[in-house]
This record gives sequence, structure tokens and C-alpha cells, in this order.
Amino acid sequence: MKPATPLPRKELNLKLAISRWLTLLSYFGLLAILLAGLIIFPLPEESRLWVILTVLWLPLLAFLPAVITRNPRGHAWLCFVSLVYFMQGTTTFIVPGKAGIGALQALLAITLFTAAMMYGRWRGMELRGAIIDDTAQN
Repeated sequence: MKPATPLPRKELNLKLAISRWLTLLSYFGLLAILLAGLIIFPLPEESRLWVILTVLWLPLLAFLPAVITRNPRGHAWLCFVSLVYFMQGTTTFIVPGKAGIGALQALLAITLFTAAMMYGRWRGMELRGAIIDDTAQN
């Protein structure tokens, strides 16, 4: 596998900012849509909201430290976990009456996958020093 081609600092910073913003938006949006799905579609009386919410949120919340500290390896692993939520969103989509929330969950999960993957790649490049210093050229 050949190393990534170095990018100019301005371009890399822009890519990092956009992918970071999309990662945060889709990460917290996915947490919110999971909660909204439980509120909009009531649970059976004998089930506990906090138990189901814990099971749904725990895999995502395990990556909160990696997201906060901007760890590229943590973002790469978050990509794999987001695919589980994509599968859940697509199966929810085919349930009558839940198409909207399923489509939104699948969209947020695939956005999280893509944004976290690209952020991890570009952040790794930044940490390795694969940057072309464009200030020296001016």
C-alpha cells in the first residue's frame, strides 16, 4: 500500500473541518434519532425505556472519547459500528409506518461512516506530517 500523497495545509485543514463537522453532526444526530424512534413509537408496557436506550446507545457512546479527542484510529473503528445502525435503519425503513425514521437513521449512519472514515484518513495524514507547507511558497 503506497502512502497518501501529501496535501497543502489549507486544503487539508478545510477537509478536516468539513469531515469533523459532518462526523459530529451525524454522530449526535444518530443518537437523537434513536431516542426519537423510541419516543414516537411507544414501547410495550413491560419494557423499560432506559434499558433499550442503553442497548441502542452503548456501542456509539463507547466511541465518544475517540470522537472528542480526535483519534483517527477511533474514527476508523466507529465506521464499522455505524454499519450496524445502517442495517437497522434499512430494516426499519421497510416496516409500515416507520419508513421516515428508518430512512433518516440509514442516512445518518452512512454519513457517519463516510465522514468518520475521511476524517480518520486526513487526521492521520496530519499527524504523520503528510502536509505540503504552502506558506513557504508565498
